[in-house]
Amino acid sequence: MMDYTTRHFRAMVRLVSSNVLTYSEMVAADELVSGRRNGDMKKQLLGQSDIIPEGPSVLQLGGNDVSQLYNSAKIYHEYSQKSSGCCEYTALNLNCGCPSPAISGKKCFGAALMRDPAHVAKLIRAMHDGVEGALPIAVKCRVGLYDNTDDTPFSREVYDAISNEEEYEKLRKFVECIASDGIVTNFQIHARIAVLGGSFSPSDNRRVPPLKYDHVHRLAEDYPELNFVLNGGIHSLSQAKEELDKSPALSGMMIGRALVADPWSFAMADELLYGDDVATQHLCANRREILEAYGKHADYEELQNQPATIRRSILDACAHLFAGEQNAKEFRMELDEIAGRPERLERESKARVWSKSSGSSSLTSAFSVSSTPEPTSGWDDAAGWDDIQAIDDNTRWDEGEPPLSELILGAAHRHFGDEVLNRSRKESWDKRVWEEEDARRRMAKGDRSNDNGKKFSGGVVDGWYTNGFN
Repeated sequence: MMDYTTRHFRAMVRLVSSNVLTYSEMVAADELVSGRRNGDMKKQLLGQSDIIPEGPSVLQLGGNDVSQLYNSAKIYHEYSQKSSGCCEYTALNLNCGCPSPAISGKKCFGAALMRDPAHVAKLIRAMHDGVEGALPIAVKCRVGLYDNTDDTPFSREVYDAISNEEEYEKLRKFVECIASDGIVTNFQIHARIAVLGGSFSPSDNRRVPPLKYDHVHRLAEDYPELNFVLNGGIHSLSQAKEELDKSPALSGMMIGRALVADPWSFAMADELLYGDDVATQHLCANRREILEAYGKHADYEELQNQPATIRRSILDACAHLFAGEQNAKEFRMELDEIAGRPERLERESKARVWSKSSGSSSLTSAFSVSSTPEPTSGWDDAAGWDDIQAIDDNTRWDEGEPPLSELILGAAHRHFGDEVLNRSRKESWDKRVWEEEDARRRMAKGDRSNDNGKKFSGGVVDGWYTNGFN
């Protein structure tokens, strides 16, 4: 997910689960190739945490040019061998599912690639050759496409007239073509069509087309030699388990927005989905420990980068760790203030420049110069400019500022008590299960309010499968 599954968020997720397979943001092949000689660019696009090992993880690439995808895979392969453990993905993935007009329209990749399965097969071969066959290649796609034009505008009535069998047949042929040379055996399938063109937005594509889980279940049964992961409309860990239990042929569930919105709600994934009770013994026991561990990553990242440019991304990754708790909004608001602090204080420190005009001192506005200007009227040539440069060079925005890890923990302690901070995975899971069952009971009775009299919205109450969270 662009702007969400950053290396910071993936590091935080790894503290929640040892087994969950994480995916990078989609990396555009042309951007990676154009910045191939820039070490900072490669770190930004390909890097993982230096402090928290990412473990099972996938680098997702996007593009439609054979040469660029070959070179992108090659750049990753070479960089991973030199990066001392901070770039060790376990698979590559080609994005054939993004419906964004900027991607599938102007750049003609993402979901638009599903129009030409033979070309996708060539792109896969290029990625495979770029990493010298060292990593498996997977494909993320949709169950189909619909070209939304003035002549054939998309509507539910038009779409419902298309037979399920016809739609499945196209999907089956796409899968067969991609898997024909044996490189790809893993498919992650969003169980909605992608509507391309017109005014249909990515948000529309997540909620308007109906989910077709049956198509993905059928693929898993028809092609047992391949692995299929279901994506789309999965809002909770309990729902993911329910879907896997219903279709043992599926290899897994891909969950995006629900995990970003409430990562702690998936804290029991290792036990419930992987049957791995041992792994959790090495994980953080509660959210206090998660923030303490994540704080080490946060401090290291700020030492290696400019806080004014990276802090917000670091804090966004843990902003929803307390989703659903009282004061969760206030916690996010404080993190937002902390995120903007480096830029604000940097501006203020640059503004501490004393004018020598008229023999008195007064603050001037922040300035940025590349060379020393000629003295002008009102400036003391002997002392004024040198003093200004000295003040500007020696004033740091972070003087007296605690490390970011302390700021994060401080915010958590101000807004949550020990009962919340120290609540274990199992205790949190039991609480969530009770809340979900209570919500179902209230819905069955026609009562759409919680104990505080507030009306429910979204999630379990507003349609387990239909509110478009994924």
